[in-house]
Parts: sequence; C-alpha cells; structure tokens
Amino acid sequence: MKKKLLFLLFILFFISSCSLKNAFLSDEKIVSQQGPPKIEGMIFIPGGTFKMGSNKKKNEYPIHSVKISGFYMDKHEVTVGKYHQFCIATRRKMPNQPKWNNDNHPIINITWYDAQAYAKWSGKRLPTEAEWEYAARGNNRSFYYTHGNSSHRGKNYGNIADESFHQIKAQFPVVEKYYDGYVYTAPVESYPANIFGLHDMEGNVLEWCSDWYSSKYYKASPNIDPKGPAKGRYKIMRGASWNRGFRYLRATFRTWYPQKASYEFLGFRCARDSSISIK
Repeated sequence: MKKKLLFLLFILFFISSCSLKNAFLSDEKIVSQQGPPKIEGMIFIPGGTFKMGSNKKKNEYPIHSVKISGFYMDKHEVTVGKYHQFCIATRRKMPNQPKWNNDNHPIINITWYDAQAYAKWSGKRLPTEAEWEYAARGNNRSFYYTHGNSSHRGKNYGNIADESFHQIKAQFPVVEKYYDGYVYTAPVESYPANIFGLHDMEGNVLEWCSDWYSSKYYKASPNIDPKGPAKGRYKIMRGASWNRGFRYLRATFRTWYPQKASYEFLGFRCARDSSISIK
C-alpha cells in the first residue's frame, strides 16, 4: 500500500512539473512548437540558406550564399477583384483593365507605387528580390525553375508566350508546341503550385519587388536578408509573364522597370514578416 502511494505521488509530481515548465515557455516558443500561425491567402516560407544567382547572365552572378529568415508570401498574385476592394476602401482610381482581365485574374497596369500602396494598406509589404528567388527556387534546393531543374518543355506549368500568342504577335518568339490555354492572363491558381505551394512564380505577370536594381549588387550583397541597394533608378521585377518565353522562366532571371511604369504584363504579390523562423 505504501509503495502504491509513493508511486502515485511521484506521478502527480511529474505531471505538475511538466505543466509548470510549459507555463514558463514564451508564447513564441509555444507557437514555434505548433508551427507558424496561418494567414489567409498566404504561405509561410521557412527560413534557410540558398545559392542565389546563376552564371547564365552577367547581372545574375556571382553565385553567392544567402540566408533568408522565415516570412509569408501571397499564394498567388494580387487579383483584379482584391485590388478593386482596395480602390473602393481608399477612394483610389482603379487602373484600366482590358476586357480579358477578370476579377480572378492578376491585376495589371500597376506601377510600383500602386503595388506599394496596396501592400501597406493590407498590412503587408512587397517581397525583396532575395525572398522572391528563394521562394521560387524551393528553399535550399536551388532549382533553376520553380518546379525543378528542367525547363518543362511541352508541359503545362505556367502562362507564358505559347503558340496562341501568335494570334496577337505573329512574328514574336514563343515556346513552340506549347499551349497553356490562354492568350493573355490566366485566372490565378490555374497551374500547379511549386514546392512551397506558390502559384504562377514563372508566368502570368512580372512581379514588382521592393529592391532598387543594380547589375553589380550581387558582388557586395549582404549574405543575410539582403534588401537591395540604398538607392537607384529602377525597381526589380521577377518572374515571367503571358507575353514572355523561355528566357524569362529561370527563377534567377532579373529585370527592372521605372517605378512609374505600368503595362499589361506587370503585376505583383505581397509578403509579410514573421516573428518566428523555422529552419
């Protein structure tokens, strides 16, 4: 009887000790154990280190190691419908949209200033160039394309300049024998997501990033969460678009436009900081 009583006391002491230990864990520690909190329409991108850049083009090298903290990224590009809600709420003029661009298609004719304003209004921000490439390349796997190291010839992975594009640009170079189902933009999430669950990282529209552009930035870039040069003339854009072919499909491809530029192939998605970083 005495042995049973001692055993019961030991069990009670062990349970109470565990409860007391958990009570003193910080909220962030508990959240980390449970996983990152979910944010509607966004994907948590766990932090990690990857090789940024390539030897394919002068402004893409040198290849360098970059460490990225965990952050959130929109699952898909901001749509016409979502941006219209922003315009109504802020009494901002809605940019003209062609007839073929519907509410569930990515918003286009957007300047960098427009994208920045929407991001701020929604409690988010524009992704950095490094975050964008890290998310597109699949963490430390460093894929050259968003689905691996193949250019997916003949596969339906994105909305790019396919054979149907010749309907509007007869002599324009396209991806031969490829049909993505749309001449112009496609509804978001029309194609398979990448390894993180992000859609259209290599198609539909080019996406504004927060960084200033510099062709020589990689030579002096910090190796932890780089945010681009302190100043510049142009803003970085990443990804491919419905009127661009294979040359733009590399996740490492860098292009740039003036902040006031707005075209039918320019859009954006947002990012958001995270208080935790799962490696």
